[in-house]
Amino acid sequence: MSDEAFLIIDSGSGGVKSLIVSPTGYILERSEYVWDRKRWNSNDAWMMITSSVSDLIHGKEFDIQAVCCTGMREEFVLIDPDGEEIKVPLSDESRRYGYRILEEFGEEMYKRSGHWPVPNWMAASILPWLKDKRTESYNRISSILMISDWVNFKLTGVKATERTCACETSLFNIADGNWDQALIESLRLDRSIFPDVKENGRVLELVQDSIPDNIRFLSGVPVVTGGADTQCGLLGMAAKNNEVGAVGGTTTPVQVMVEEPVLDSDKRTWTNNYLLEDSWIIESNVGYTGRGVRWVRDEFGCGKCYDELSKLAENISPGSNGLQSFLGPHLFNSGPPFWDVDKTGDLPVEPTITGSHGFSLSCLVRSIFEANSYGVKMNLEQLERVTRKKFNCLKFCGGNSKSDLWMQIQADVLGIPILVPQVNDATAVGAALLAAKGVGYYRDLSESIDKMVRWKKSFEPRVETSKAYIKLYEKWVETRQKISRL
Repeated sequence: MSDEAFLIIDSGSGGVKSLIVSPTGYILERSEYVWDRKRWNSNDAWMMITSSVSDLIHGKEFDIQAVCCTGMREEFVLIDPDGEEIKVPLSDESRRYGYRILEEFGEEMYKRSGHWPVPNWMAASILPWLKDKRTESYNRISSILMISDWVNFKLTGVKATERTCACETSLFNIADGNWDQALIESLRLDRSIFPDVKENGRVLELVQDSIPDNIRFLSGVPVVTGGADTQCGLLGMAAKNNEVGAVGGTTTPVQVMVEEPVLDSDKRTWTNNYLLEDSWIIESNVGYTGRGVRWVRDEFGCGKCYDELSKLAENISPGSNGLQSFLGPHLFNSGPPFWDVDKTGDLPVEPTITGSHGFSLSCLVRSIFEANSYGVKMNLEQLERVTRKKFNCLKFCGGNSKSDLWMQIQADVLGIPILVPQVNDATAVGAALLAAKGVGYYRDLSESIDKMVRWKKSFEPRVETSKAYIKLYEKWVETRQKISRL
């Protein structure tokens, strides 16, 4: 007898993960393919996606109840009437044009969408350039689809979007939960290219018969509208209004759920739609965190895995023997100016390691854990200023949460408990919760959460260590400011 399960497809910045998630919230199988974000193209990506799904099922039997797609938020695909990708390379010209859009429309876009139109990144800065300077390509556009929307389209043939990713275009009205007609008209863009907005956790359509042979077994399976990877991560940690969570991977977005679309008066943070109606999130993103650890593993790890590197750092005391790392964590500032080294950071800080001429691998690993934890602290404090709330706990998931040492350092730096779910890939669990909701597997979302979300451990701050980290954090911030002026 086949096991009932949900198929989750997670298209991220570094590749695609396909996962089989049980109705009790456990990951039964996973398959991952790596792609190059800078050289991404839809044909290669679709081949990797179908291969990753096919790998999951090879030699196994699952009764797939539903498919649900999640993915990185800002990336989008332009398709023509035949469903083929329209690929237009970005350039210095498109960047300069984007700054013109930013100067003329940026403030209004932030007020309506909760996002600045970052040049050469957000759709709101790119589509007007296409219309004006690459008219032939623009005129071929049938639809703009966010990355997870595009996967849904390939599975079902339906062109549609949902609010948690669409709001990242800077062309979405987060209060209304729909495309902002006034913004679209002011940019002279065609309304017809913006697809219908569907509810998260609702069946979009069944998988069509014309899908590739290697995933033909999915034909007729319901596809449930998913959402942004970070928001699915929050759902997979059972986040509630006024609770804060972090999804730690290559980057670490820190997000708080709120009951109304609050905007930052300093226009630094993002305000996004959430997966559930009448809920929004405010985000302050730490920037690159997991990437620094991966760099150490690849360059200096001598074949050691992440667990072994974490074990090495356990014997190093707080402060890493004076070593300080600056490899990506920043204080989120989503508005201009956009620094060349970091388009959403508050200061132009080049990658730097300082404080000690001679240091061990164990010191370096711990210093990166500490720097990443300091970055979370900066951004959590920013969210407290924006929301005027004090948070007494941080829910933390993702690959970074696999290291007990890292999470203990995080608790000590913040001085509050860090709650880690049993399944670190809470994004997959959150998408599975939406899948279960869409096909009515459980009575309601509340029952689904009770059945599918459980906790691994609460990391409690140690009083004396937390006191030590107050001064160490202040010194790290001071050094960071000095480096930015070099």
